[in-house]
Amino acid sequence: MSDRPGRDVRGIVGCGFGIAAGALAWYYAKDFSAMGAVFPRTVAAAMMLFAAVYIAVALLRPSARAAGAPGSVWRRAALVAVMAAWSILLEKVGFLSTSVACYTAILVIANYDRWTPRMAVTYAAVGAAVLGGLYAIFRFVLLVPLPAGLLL
Repeated sequence: MSDRPGRDVRGIVGCGFGIAAGALAWYYAKDFSAMGAVFPRTVAAAMMLFAAVYIAVALLRPSARAAGAPGSVWRRAALVAVMAAWSILLEKVGFLSTSVACYTAILVIANYDRWTPRMAVTYAAVGAAVLGGLYAIFRFVLLVPLPAGLLL
């Protein structure tokens, strides 16, 4: 791994960890039933594939470093807090309710631009489509039992 200017060394190392995590997930899915192993192995395969593609692109086509503002520590900490809250409240409140609340919180935390009515409607529509689609795929296609909780 070269450390020439323009190489995304952190990204390459992170993808290496992603490939290792995917390999571990694939290996430990052997203990699941045939149907239960489908989802973790699919996600593991996709994660390893995309990480390998990123590593190849980063090594073959180094890009110029983008000059930008440094990241915000409070935004990163808030993102971790929202994801922790999602994982804790998921079973108690329910998949859809918790996901909608956390999606909204992440939008508020991550958005640097000024809010406009059009942007808010677009984000709401995209969020509804993504969350509804994930719910339908998990529940009806993959037959994953999602927590119902108090709400949905």
